[in-house]
Amino acid sequence: MATVDSLLFNISSFIAGLFLLEYGADKFMDHTAIVAKRLNVSPTLVGLLTCGAEWEELIVIVVALSQNKSNMALGNLMGSSVSNILGSFSLGLLFMTKAEFDRSSHIYSAALVGLTTAFLLLLIALKGSTFQWVGGILLIVAFVVYVISVASLIYRGTLTAPEDSDSDSNSDSNSDSSESDDDDAGDSGRAGPSDEEQGWTSDGGYQLNLLKPSSNKRAKVINKRPKTMRHHVFQLALGLAALLVSSYVIAHSASTIGHELALSGTVVGTTILSLATTLPEKFVAILGGARHQPGIMVANTVGSNIFLVTLCGGVLFIWGDASQLQLGFTLFEAAVMWLSAVVIFGIVVMGGRRWMGVVMLVGYVGFLVVEIMNGREIDED
Repeated sequence: MATVDSLLFNISSFIAGLFLLEYGADKFMDHTAIVAKRLNVSPTLVGLLTCGAEWEELIVIVVALSQNKSNMALGNLMGSSVSNILGSFSLGLLFMTKAEFDRSSHIYSAALVGLTTAFLLLLIALKGSTFQWVGGILLIVAFVVYVISVASLIYRGTLTAPEDSDSDSNSDSNSDSSESDDDDAGDSGRAGPSDEEQGWTSDGGYQLNLLKPSSNKRAKVINKRPKTMRHHVFQLALGLAALLVSSYVIAHSASTIGHELALSGTVVGTTILSLATTLPEKFVAILGGARHQPGIMVANTVGSNIFLVTLCGGVLFIWGDASQLQLGFTLFEAAVMWLSAVVIFGIVVMGGRRWMGVVMLVGYVGFLVVEIMNGREIDED
């Protein structure tokens, strides 16, 4: 009876976490685009440092290492890397007939291929070696360089004046009006500026603002005080916090469900746990596709995977058990992980299509089936 109660409790926790996850993803998406517009930078860059930070994955890996389950931690890392691309990014593509990506997306998707290659080469070369901590330090250094590069680009973006700002007063007024969810256009008696002038579209032609008001709402004359930048940053942080908390609840409950069903630690890591911890990426990808935000979709996926293979990978190499890491993966998983990084880079360069999302999603289902069928029972000390 105790086992049934535990299973039901964790299933209930999992469902409750999903509701909190949806709330956090929606709030994060709304205010990320607004903050990006206010800072005059690409939404991709903002997303790389916010949604692209896989803190819930790091928590799961640290907890697994503290319980001497390095194989589960590695399985979660590799499974999440595959899930982010084939299982999350693909969902966003399903909601768009065509997606064009900015220069930042090209740069960081290429960086992901290089970092994923470096991680896998270190994992194979240092397999069972006592010097794996050296590889961990190198990966953490790579993470620091990555954060500094993104932060510097955002900083330089904030110093660049918007191209459509003619005067300080008018630009501030128009910017606040176009980026707040409840700000309205000017007087009804005069023609309002075009979408491009207001900043609703980028040079590529896709919407940058998630909260573009309808034509009926624009026609109304309502004088509301524009929301401050501090308000949007706070709302963005609130959405991110909800994502982190919900991810922890979902990951913990999914792990317990896996144990109750007598699944091995590695299988739990590559399937149930990786699916649970990447649910935020799936929600954000769906919202990004539905609201035509390809930049945030890339930041969501690429940023998450860079975080995984650098910081999370570094922690795993330094504190993980060498013998468990040696048995904690197969060449099949390594190949799928690397090919996934190559696939998203190719899509970013060529442009995304809906059929690509379908193919990626089918491939991910196939990956899960192979993982479960193989079983991969690993002895856990």
